[in-house]
Amino acid sequence: MPLWVWVVLGGVGAMLLLMMGLVLVIGGATSSIASDLHYQCDSAVGPDPSLTVTASRASTVARPTAQSAPTGGVTTVPTTNPYAELTIAPDDTGASDWQRACATALKDAPYQNAPLLTVGSGVGADCARQLALAQSRGVSSGAESSAGARMDAAELTRTVIYRASAAQSTGQCSLTAPVGAQTPSPDVARPPDSSVRRACGQSDSSGASVVVLPNTVAAQGACGQRVDLSAVSAGDLVFWNYRNNAPTEVGIAVSGTTLVTVDSSSGGLVERVIPSADDVRVKRVLGSGM
Repeated sequence: MPLWVWVVLGGVGAMLLLMMGLVLVIGGATSSIASDLHYQCDSAVGPDPSLTVTASRASTVARPTAQSAPTGGVTTVPTTNPYAELTIAPDDTGASDWQRACATALKDAPYQNAPLLTVGSGVGADCARQLALAQSRGVSSGAESSAGARMDAAELTRTVIYRASAAQSTGQCSLTAPVGAQTPSPDVARPPDSSVRRACGQSDSSGASVVVLPNTVAAQGACGQRVDLSAVSAGDLVFWNYRNNAPTEVGIAVSGTTLVTVDSSSGGLVERVIPSADDVRVKRVLGSGM
Protein backbone atom coordinates (compact mmCIF):
# COMPACT_ATOMS: atom_id res chain seq x y z
CA MET A 1 0.00 0.00 0.00
CA PRO A 2 1.48 3.41 -0.98
CA LEU A 3 2.80 5.62 1.77
CA TRP A 4 0.34 8.42 1.01
CA VAL A 5 -2.55 6.05 1.72
CA TRP A 6 -1.19 5.34 5.19
CA VAL A 7 -0.80 9.06 5.79
CA VAL A 8 -4.44 9.73 4.85
CA LEU A 9 -5.70 6.84 6.97
CA GLY A 10 -3.63 8.03 9.87
CA GLY A 11 -5.08 11.53 9.55
CA VAL A 12 -8.64 10.17 9.41
CA GLY A 13 -7.98 8.04 12.46
CA ALA A 14 -6.66 11.01 14.41
CA MET A 15 -9.70 13.06 13.42
CA LEU A 16 -12.04 10.30 14.59
CA LEU A 17 -10.23 10.08 17.90
CA LEU A 18 -10.50 13.87 18.33
CA MET A 19 -14.23 13.82 17.55
CA MET A 20 -14.80 10.97 20.01
CA GLY A 21 -12.94 12.95 22.65
CA LEU A 22 -15.09 16.02 22.00
CA VAL A 23 -18.25 13.93 22.27
CA LEU A 24 -17.10 12.58 25.63
CA VAL A 25 -16.22 16.06 26.90
CA ILE A 26 -19.48 17.61 25.70
CA GLY A 27 -21.44 14.67 27.03
CA GLY A 28 -19.75 14.99 30.40
CA ALA A 29 -20.45 18.72 30.53
CA THR A 30 -24.08 18.17 29.58
CA SER A 31 -24.43 15.54 32.28
CA SER A 32 -22.84 17.88 34.83
CA ILE A 33 -25.20 20.74 33.91
CA ALA A 34 -28.22 18.44 34.08
CA SER A 35 -27.11 17.21 37.50
CA ASP A 36 -26.59 20.74 38.78
CA LEU A 37 -29.97 21.88 37.43
CA HIS A 38 -31.67 18.96 39.13
CA TYR A 39 -30.01 19.95 42.40
CA GLN A 40 -31.14 23.55 41.97
CA CYS A 41 -34.72 22.36 41.37
CA ASP A 42 -34.63 19.96 44.30
CA SER A 43 -33.47 22.80 46.53
CA ALA A 44 -36.11 25.24 45.27
CA VAL A 45 -39.25 23.10 44.96
CA GLY A 46 -38.39 19.84 46.70
CA PRO A 47 -37.90 16.25 45.54
CA ASP A 48 -38.79 15.17 42.03
CA PRO A 49 -41.99 13.09 42.41
CA SER A 50 -41.17 11.14 39.25
CA LEU A 51 -38.24 9.43 40.95
CA THR A 52 -39.22 6.01 42.24
CA VAL A 53 -36.42 5.90 44.80
CA THR A 54 -35.98 8.87 47.10
CA ALA A 55 -32.59 9.68 48.58
CA SER A 56 -32.15 9.07 52.27
CA ARG A 57 -31.34 12.00 54.51
CA ALA A 58 -27.65 11.07 54.60
CA SER A 59 -27.10 10.44 50.87
CA THR A 60 -26.24 12.77 48.02
CA VAL A 61 -28.22 12.57 44.78
CA ALA A 62 -27.86 15.02 41.88
CA ARG A 63 -26.10 17.59 43.99
CA PRO A 64 -22.55 18.97 44.33
CA THR A 65 -20.24 17.59 46.97
CA ALA A 66 -21.05 19.10 50.36
CA GLN A 67 -18.57 21.69 51.52
CA SER A 68 -17.62 23.52 54.65
CA ALA A 69 -18.42 27.22 54.83
CA PRO A 70 -16.31 29.97 56.37
CA THR A 71 -16.76 30.84 60.03
CA GLY A 72 -20.36 31.76 60.73
CA GLY A 73 -21.76 29.63 57.93
CA VAL A 74 -21.42 32.38 55.29
CA THR A 75 -20.51 31.31 51.77
CA THR A 76 -19.91 33.23 48.56
CA VAL A 77 -22.57 32.67 45.93
CA PRO A 78 -23.16 34.12 42.45
CA THR A 79 -25.03 37.43 42.46
CA THR A 80 -27.53 36.02 39.96
CA ASN A 81 -28.84 32.55 39.31
CA PRO A 82 -27.58 31.34 35.88
CA TYR A 83 -30.84 29.42 35.49
CA ALA A 84 -33.05 32.46 36.10
CA GLU A 85 -33.87 32.77 32.40
CA LEU A 86 -34.87 29.12 32.06
CA THR A 87 -38.23 28.87 30.30
CA ILE A 88 -40.46 25.98 29.27
CA ALA A 89 -42.84 26.37 26.36
CA PRO A 90 -46.53 26.02 27.34
CA ASP A 91 -47.03 23.37 24.67
CA ASP A 92 -44.01 21.31 25.71
CA THR A 93 -45.68 18.02 26.62
CA GLY A 94 -42.40 16.52 27.73
CA ALA A 95 -42.04 18.86 30.71
CA SER A 96 -43.38 17.73 34.08
CA ASP A 97 -45.20 19.89 36.61
CA TRP A 98 -42.09 19.65 38.80
CA GLN A 99 -39.91 21.05 36.04
CA ARG A 100 -42.37 23.86 35.36
CA ALA A 101 -42.53 24.73 39.05
CA CYS A 102 -38.74 24.74 39.14
CA ALA A 103 -38.44 27.10 36.15
CA THR A 104 -40.78 29.53 37.90
CA ALA A 105 -39.00 29.31 41.26
CA LEU A 106 -35.50 29.78 39.81
CA LYS A 107 -36.42 33.20 38.47
CA ASP A 108 -36.08 34.52 42.04
CA ALA A 109 -34.24 31.78 43.95
CA PRO A 110 -30.53 32.23 44.73
CA TYR A 111 -28.06 29.85 43.10
CA GLN A 112 -27.27 26.92 45.37
CA ASN A 113 -23.71 25.95 46.12
CA ALA A 114 -22.89 22.64 47.75
CA PRO A 115 -24.79 22.09 51.04
CA LEU A 116 -23.16 23.87 53.96
CA LEU A 117 -21.41 21.65 56.44
CA THR A 118 -20.57 24.33 59.01
CA VAL A 119 -23.08 25.20 61.73
CA GLY A 120 -24.41 28.74 61.86
CA SER A 121 -23.28 31.03 64.65
CA GLY A 122 -23.25 34.63 65.72
CA VAL A 123 -25.74 37.14 67.11
CA GLY A 124 -28.37 36.52 64.44
CA ALA A 125 -28.50 32.76 64.88
CA ASP A 126 -28.58 33.04 68.66
CA CYS A 127 -31.28 35.72 68.52
CA ALA A 128 -33.46 33.56 66.26
CA ARG A 129 -33.12 30.71 68.75
CA GLN A 130 -34.03 32.92 71.70
CA LEU A 131 -37.01 34.48 69.91
CA ALA A 132 -38.42 31.15 68.78
CA LEU A 133 -37.99 29.48 72.17
CA ALA A 134 -39.39 32.47 74.06
CA GLN A 135 -42.55 32.32 71.98
CA SER A 136 -42.99 28.54 72.18
CA ARG A 137 -42.52 28.52 75.95
CA GLY A 138 -44.32 31.75 76.74
CA VAL A 139 -47.52 31.43 74.68
CA SER A 140 -49.74 28.57 75.78
CA SER A 141 -52.92 29.40 73.90
CA GLY A 142 -51.40 29.59 70.46
CA ALA A 143 -49.29 32.00 68.42
CA GLU A 144 -50.77 35.49 68.50
CA SER A 145 -49.83 38.41 66.27
CA SER A 146 -49.89 42.03 67.43
CA ALA A 147 -53.42 42.32 66.06
CA GLY A 148 -54.60 39.37 68.15
CA ALA A 149 -55.01 36.98 65.24
CA ARG A 150 -53.33 33.61 65.19
CA MET A 151 -49.93 33.59 63.53
CA ASP A 152 -49.25 30.98 60.84
CA ALA A 153 -45.88 29.28 60.32
CA ALA A 154 -44.86 31.59 57.47
CA GLU A 155 -45.51 34.68 59.60
CA LEU A 156 -43.57 33.16 62.48
CA THR A 157 -40.46 32.51 60.38
CA ARG A 158 -40.78 35.83 58.57
CA THR A 159 -40.90 37.93 61.72
CA VAL A 160 -38.31 35.94 63.69
CA ILE A 161 -35.81 36.06 60.83
CA TYR A 162 -36.53 39.75 60.28
CA ARG A 163 -35.77 40.59 63.91
CA ALA A 164 -32.80 38.21 64.12
CA SER A 165 -31.24 39.70 61.00
CA ALA A 166 -31.64 43.19 62.49
CA ALA A 167 -29.81 41.90 65.58
CA GLN A 168 -26.93 40.89 63.30
CA SER A 169 -26.51 44.54 62.38
CA THR A 170 -27.14 46.13 65.77
CA GLY A 171 -25.60 43.45 67.97
CA GLN A 172 -28.69 43.51 70.20
CA CYS A 173 -31.54 41.02 70.38
CA SER A 174 -34.76 42.29 71.95
CA LEU A 175 -37.10 39.69 73.44
CA THR A 176 -39.53 42.12 75.05
CA ALA A 177 -41.95 42.67 72.15
CA PRO A 178 -44.12 39.80 70.86
CA VAL A 179 -42.86 38.34 67.60
CA GLY A 180 -45.89 39.61 65.68
CA ALA A 181 -45.34 43.15 66.89
CA GLN A 182 -42.35 43.63 64.60
CA THR A 183 -43.52 42.32 61.25
CA PRO A 184 -41.73 43.83 58.25
CA SER A 185 -43.91 46.20 56.27
CA PRO A 186 -44.31 45.87 52.49
CA ASP A 187 -42.10 48.94 52.01
CA VAL A 188 -39.23 47.28 53.86
CA ALA A 189 -39.43 44.31 51.51
CA ARG A 190 -39.10 46.57 48.47
CA PRO A 191 -35.61 47.18 47.01
CA PRO A 192 -34.76 50.90 47.07
CA ASP A 193 -33.93 51.01 43.34
CA SER A 194 -36.91 49.05 42.02
CA SER A 195 -40.70 49.00 42.19
CA VAL A 196 -40.78 45.22 42.06
CA ARG A 197 -40.58 43.33 45.33
CA ARG A 198 -37.96 40.61 45.59
CA ALA A 199 -39.13 37.11 46.42
CA CYS A 200 -35.96 36.45 48.45
CA GLY A 201 -33.40 38.95 49.54
CA GLN A 202 -31.92 41.44 51.93
CA SER A 203 -33.10 45.03 52.08
CA ASP A 204 -31.62 48.06 53.76
CA SER A 205 -33.94 49.78 56.21
CA SER A 206 -32.98 52.62 58.56
CA GLY A 207 -29.30 51.88 58.14
CA ALA A 208 -29.63 48.19 59.08
CA SER A 209 -29.51 45.21 56.75
CA VAL A 210 -32.54 43.02 57.34
CA VAL A 211 -33.67 39.75 55.77
CA VAL A 212 -37.25 39.90 54.52
CA LEU A 213 -38.84 36.56 53.61
CA PRO A 214 -41.91 36.08 51.39
CA ASN A 215 -45.36 35.74 52.96
CA THR A 216 -45.94 32.04 52.22
CA VAL A 217 -44.22 28.80 53.18
CA ALA A 218 -44.03 27.76 49.52
CA ALA A 219 -42.20 30.94 48.50
CA GLN A 220 -39.90 30.86 51.54
CA GLY A 221 -38.78 27.36 50.52
CA ALA A 222 -36.82 28.78 47.59
CA CYS A 223 -34.84 31.23 49.75
CA GLY A 224 -31.49 30.91 51.47
CA GLN A 225 -28.61 28.49 51.00
CA ARG A 226 -29.06 24.77 51.46
CA VAL A 227 -27.63 23.18 54.59
CA ASP A 228 -26.58 19.57 55.01
CA LEU A 229 -28.69 17.85 57.63
CA SER A 230 -25.55 17.17 59.66
CA ALA A 231 -25.01 20.92 60.07
CA VAL A 232 -28.51 22.11 61.03
CA SER A 233 -28.23 24.83 63.66
CA ALA A 234 -30.18 27.62 65.35
CA GLY A 235 -31.79 30.06 62.96
CA ASP A 236 -31.94 27.67 60.00
CA LEU A 237 -35.31 27.16 58.31
CA VAL A 238 -36.53 23.58 58.08
CA PHE A 239 -39.06 22.73 55.35
CA TRP A 240 -40.97 19.47 54.97
CA ASN A 241 -44.20 17.83 53.85
CA TYR A 242 -43.88 18.85 50.20
CA ARG A 243 -47.08 18.82 48.15
CA ASN A 244 -47.60 20.04 44.59
CA ASN A 245 -43.90 20.86 44.35
CA ALA A 246 -43.76 23.14 47.39
CA PRO A 247 -43.26 22.74 51.15
CA THR A 248 -46.37 23.02 53.29
CA GLU A 249 -44.66 23.20 56.69
CA VAL A 250 -41.73 25.20 58.03
CA GLY A 251 -40.03 25.63 61.37
CA ILE A 252 -37.09 27.51 62.88
CA ALA A 253 -34.30 25.30 64.12
CA VAL A 254 -33.30 26.03 67.72
CA SER A 255 -30.64 23.30 67.84
CA GLY A 256 -29.29 20.56 65.63
CA THR A 257 -32.22 18.30 66.49
CA THR A 258 -35.20 20.50 67.44
CA LEU A 259 -37.26 23.28 65.90
CA VAL A 260 -40.14 25.61 66.74
CA THR A 261 -43.17 25.74 64.47
CA VAL A 262 -46.90 26.32 64.47
CA ASP A 263 -48.83 23.11 65.07
CA SER A 264 -51.12 22.57 62.09
CA SER A 265 -53.83 21.02 64.27
CA SER A 266 -53.99 23.32 67.30
CA GLY A 267 -52.53 26.47 65.78
CA GLY A 268 -50.24 26.83 68.79
CA LEU A 269 -46.48 27.24 68.84
CA VAL A 270 -44.69 23.98 69.60
CA GLU A 271 -41.15 22.77 70.03
CA ARG A 272 -40.57 19.45 68.29
CA VAL A 273 -37.91 17.15 66.91
CA ILE A 274 -36.78 17.93 63.36
CA PRO A 275 -38.59 15.51 61.02
CA SER A 276 -36.63 12.62 59.57
CA ALA A 277 -38.59 12.20 56.34
CA ASP A 278 -36.82 12.13 52.98
CA ASP A 279 -38.38 15.40 51.87
CA VAL A 280 -36.83 17.55 54.59
CA ARG A 281 -34.89 20.51 53.19
CA VAL A 282 -32.93 22.99 55.33
CA LYS A 283 -32.03 26.54 54.30
CA ARG A 284 -29.83 29.16 55.95
CA VAL A 285 -31.08 32.69 55.41
CA LEU A 286 -29.11 34.54 58.08
CA GLY A 287 -25.83 35.63 56.54
CA SER A 288 -26.32 33.34 53.53
CA GLY A 289 -26.41 35.78 50.64
CA MET A 290 -30.09 34.83 50.27
